[in-house]
Amino acid sequence: MAKIFSYKQQEIIISKLQKIIGPEKNKMFPEKDIEIENARIKNTLQGIAAYGAQLQNFIGMLTVTIAGDENRISPMDDLEVIINKTVIAYDSINYYVDKFRRFLNKKGFKFIYVTSFELQKDGNLHAHIYFSVPLKAFSDFFVFYHEYKKTFTEPKKINKGKKTIIPIGRSQLGISKEFLHKLTEAGYEFKCYSNPQKPERFDWRCVNFVSEQEFKSGNWPTLFFYDAEAFAKLYSEKILEYLQKNNNTDNERKNKSTAQKVVGSNFVKHNSKAFFESDEWKEMQKQFIRKICGRVYTSSRLPIPVSAYQKKRKEIMEIYPQYRNFNTLITDYLNGKATYENGILTCPNGKSIKLK
Repeated sequence: MAKIFSYKQQEIIISKLQKIIGPEKNKMFPEKDIEIENARIKNTLQGIAAYGAQLQNFIGMLTVTIAGDENRISPMDDLEVIINKTVIAYDSINYYVDKFRRFLNKKGFKFIYVTSFELQKDGNLHAHIYFSVPLKAFSDFFVFYHEYKKTFTEPKKINKGKKTIIPIGRSQLGISKEFLHKLTEAGYEFKCYSNPQKPERFDWRCVNFVSEQEFKSGNWPTLFFYDAEAFAKLYSEKILEYLQKNNNTDNERKNKSTAQKVVGSNFVKHNSKAFFESDEWKEMQKQFIRKICGRVYTSSRLPIPVSAYQKKRKEIMEIYPQYRNFNTLITDYLNGKATYENGILTCPNGKSIKLK
């Protein structure tokens, strides 16, 4: 049974986080710089969502937590312990994602992702990972997703003992329900269970990989298949509009790509609420994570470097105003309307600019 975290305990945690942030907040990011940085991050995240909207890919999201009560922040922890536990959680999640990426790369698949970090109400770091992976990679994707937790059960040191990596805890993989049918046809068997904490929600077990006992113990990642209504309820009615479009037309490829882009964009927005919504708690999260961990998100590389785009953004907009939004540029790149070769970006109007 999940532990009840009281309002009083949250007040204690918030007070300690504020002390760690300090009265001057984060000297690395003055207020104006933070505003600019948040805008840059939103632009970047939307660009990655656009890059993931490839017809041969499936998209979804992973929620990752850290295992072990001893690794979780407690209201009784002093400031140094809170900092250390946060750093270990951050390093451990990044280690997990990097292992995932390397595993798929060795199989010949590109793993497009954004890992967005945020704090739970009790101050513990966790992550939401938007991903896009080729359809053919699902079996390998699924195997790693399950086997990592099964084989990595004890803390270990890396980087010559400089970093401590701990196992991941309860996590969830969410993808479109259309893949349930495709996977069943491919020989996978799934069983549905009502979530005891959220009766309206159903979790799925892959019978091929996980026994019922293991699944119910809570030690294995669970699956959640989104249908159109679930997308609309959890993210946006706009998603439902796109998913319900009739794709059996001459615009089939365009409609499917647009639907993927819309779904991916909403995944990213949901995962990165701290950037797309603003309140006192979300601002505190960003300040704390930036100060202790350095970065509030990590991501895969894009075919057009974000840093090069940001550096030349004003000049790019002068020759092609539509590229004020990075996701528009990435979409045009995927569709062949824009090219990027040898550091030179060529826009649809034929004008070019050297980015690096």
